[in-house]
Amino acid sequence: MLVTMWRAVLVLVLIGAVAKAEPISLDALLARTNAVAKEVSKIRGLPLKHEIPNEVVDRAELRGRLVKMASDHKTQTETAAEGFALARWDLIPLDTDYMQMMVDLLTEQIAGYYDAETKKLTISQSAGDDAEWAEMVLAHEIDHGLQDQSFDLHKFEDLPDTEGDAAIARHALVEGDGIALMIEVVLARRHQPPPWSNPEIAARLAKSMAVPTGDSLEKVPLVIREAMMFPYRDGFRFVAALRRRQPWSAIDAVFKRAPRSTEQILHPARYLSDDLPIPIAVTAPAALADYSIVHSTVWGELGFDVFLRSHGVADDVAERAAAGWGGDRAVVLAKPDDKRPDHAVGIARLEWDTEVDAIEAHEAAVRALDDAIVGATIEHTETRTRWLALDGSASWVERRGKSLVIVRGAPSTAADALIAEAWTATTIAPNPKPAQPSK
Repeated sequence: MLVTMWRAVLVLVLIGAVAKAEPISLDALLARTNAVAKEVSKIRGLPLKHEIPNEVVDRAELRGRLVKMASDHKTQTETAAEGFALARWDLIPLDTDYMQMMVDLLTEQIAGYYDAETKKLTISQSAGDDAEWAEMVLAHEIDHGLQDQSFDLHKFEDLPDTEGDAAIARHALVEGDGIALMIEVVLARRHQPPPWSNPEIAARLAKSMAVPTGDSLEKVPLVIREAMMFPYRDGFRFVAALRRRQPWSAIDAVFKRAPRSTEQILHPARYLSDDLPIPIAVTAPAALADYSIVHSTVWGELGFDVFLRSHGVADDVAERAAAGWGGDRAVVLAKPDDKRPDHAVGIARLEWDTEVDAIEAHEAAVRALDDAIVGATIEHTETRTRWLALDGSASWVERRGKSLVIVRGAPSTAADALIAEAWTATTIAPNPKPAQPSK
């Protein structure tokens, strides 16, 4: 999954059941930070080791900070590569100014954030329109502060940018913890116990987070919307599932043995059994001698599901096809200085738990590419389908046993050689190890 650069600063208005209240002075709200921090610490079971600095910013200041973040060379490079890859896989329009879209979206959406580098809690002035919601945002961000004091969030979330699926899985733990805590604070103030013993309650709450809001988040491409919503919605479901019969200390243990994939978040039993993803190694194929890898990531179960849904596959079909995911690696290759995504080549190698899973995934991937490609189908068998696009590029999906290869946008002159080399250039890596924080 993609959209990795901006996760740490987003708090969405997720729970539609919050009643509208009178506006609140944010200065008055932040004056309560220490008191709320003690309340959160007691409920969450994490020590408040020191006070959490706080501030209020208006929308103009918030936008200025996002623009400054976007001007950082590393951020620019990684975000440009990410946007380029999204466009190559037809997940965002080719002419999208990806950086600008993210700045605009987050300027509107951010209600507050905790910065694990500065150790400071920031609340947007927009949160002051609703006193009860502002209190929830404050509790949520204080929870992140307590997580940081106990588990070092910067280190916990600092994975290589090639490990997108593991990164979003870790972020889902962080945000799911915050959402569950926020709900428990509200209930505790009403002298009501946590509701996690009834899984239907968590399911209904998670479903409410997917209700259309009509704002800018609803207007962005599905891949961006899902990358932002997943940590809150499905991270919450993961935490609620573990809390069903266990105390908060069970969540503390997850920070010490982090989830490996979005599959583990979507299926907590996979986390509990430590079902490790199959690592895939990719090298640039000789058939693409003038190309180099410009972006590499792991889609994960979430990413493959979103790829399918982005190309017209029905939600229930995509969900079933993505289940049984075992591991993957998706790369985009381009010629030097060629900035057009439609000139690049996408290659994805995916592994599945069983051959039946792979067959289902293959059929869904064929539907997705048939939707994405403007051109003609030139081959269709049980194991391989190929297309020739109007721009002259070739694309195909091929299955071998439990493995699947998807190639998008290959030069037609290289297609015959690349059909075989897409398999030899993408291999199951030896000695699987979980992703480790970057140095």
